[in-house]
Amino acid sequence: MIIQVIDFFYFPVFHRYISVQTFRYAACGGGNAVFNLLMFYVGNNYIFTEEVIAVGAFSMTRYIAAFVFALLFSFPVGFVLNKFVVFQQSHLKGRVQLFRYAMITIFSVVANYGLLHFFAGYCGFWATPSQALTTVILSITSYFAQMYFSFRTKKTNISVN
Repeated sequence: MIIQVIDFFYFPVFHRYISVQTFRYAACGGGNAVFNLLMFYVGNNYIFTEEVIAVGAFSMTRYIAAFVFALLFSFPVGFVLNKFVVFQQSHLKGRVQLFRYAMITIFSVVANYGLLHFFAGYCGFWATPSQALTTVILSITSYFAQMYFSFRTKKTNISVN
């Protein structure tokens, strides 16, 4: 049903400029990014009320705790959408896809952490817009990583005789 809803908005004018797979990635990734940002906002503004959050021996800023909170929800949603909606043609086994998806997510988490600290901590921007900007930057790199690594497809050799 998700595919049918997304494809309904894949108007003929888009066919010339963007593949259906890229359109589905943008729709699923955009929806998941909005979901992640909403969870981040809830965590940052309602769940984590102290400036520094202590978790056992670790402590983190409120916005980093909100980031981790949001990731707990958006990671599984993102994987399922990528596997079953966007990259259906992948020849890789599900566990391999999940492992690779997790590796790219870990890279994104590290980059997100650094960029969020840079924008919110160093530059002094508000936390939610900082997270939104970081999401845009990482979404572009993530698309190519998912397409060519996590959910890649076999290349077929076509010989012309």
